[in-house]
Amino acid sequence: MLTGKERALLKVLISDCGEKPSHLISEEKLMSLLKDKKFTATTLEQSLNSLQVDGYFDFIRCSKDGVKHLCVFPKLKAKYYRREKKQFAESLILKVTLAVLGSVVAFIVTKILYGLF
Repeated sequence: MLTGKERALLKVLISDCGEKPSHLISEEKLMSLLKDKKFTATTLEQSLNSLQVDGYFDFIRCSKDGVKHLCVFPKLKAKYYRREKKQFAESLILKVTLAVLGSVVAFIVTKILYGLF
């Protein structure tokens, strides 16, 4: 299960990469895209490592003119993240709807049985 910061980082990387097989992004730009999520250099590094371990991305870290860059390679799991999220929401709505309908039916059956006996 992804944490909130990992989900935010995943969304930013997916939107920035688009459909490209690889993407080069500086850590400064990445931090500026995540400024409202209160990322620090340590939490960014931890989130990047956990996304790599979980199989969402592969990263190559490099330095150009003293600026740190990341070469991001999204895997299939990252590309299908939006679809999985949508399917999870739809299945959750279906389960809640079935639970509510079941409780309404149980209430009606209970009232009918009390009326008969």
